[in-house]
Amino acid sequence: MRAAPPVSLRCSGGWWWRGLQTALPALAAAACGVWALQWARQPPGWAAVPALAVAALAWRLAAPRGVELVWDGQRWTADGLPGQLDVMLDAGSVLLLRLRPDADRGCRPRWIAVSAREAGPAMHGLRVAVYQRSPGP
Repeated sequence: MRAAPPVSLRCSGGWWWRGLQTALPALAAAACGVWALQWARQPPGWAAVPALAVAALAWRLAAPRGVELVWDGQRWTADGLPGQLDVMLDAGSVLLLRLRPDADRGCRPRWIAVSAREAGPAMHGLRVAVYQRSPGP
């Protein structure tokens, strides 16, 4: 079986990834705020205050950082860090990938979001490469 052809692209996830990274902590803060306010017998509307504060902080921390994702025909690298790439979510125009660095590196897994708008024509090559079967021994 032939390996997928090399593919290289720069990706940051786009607006949906930043929105998700902002919305999830804000919703968690709102849920905790509503719980605390109901426990204190206060109107739950005040939970919007910590939720908005957390959303503002999360928006700032989720600023797009580009990642250079490369498949050279034999291995995956993200900004030069080699590892195994897994597809965690495929929503058609969006891919959420997880790079598990090689064992000797001691690094945590890296999450990489790719949108079709960012990838452009390289999206097809990326799909072919991420879904190929790994060669046997």
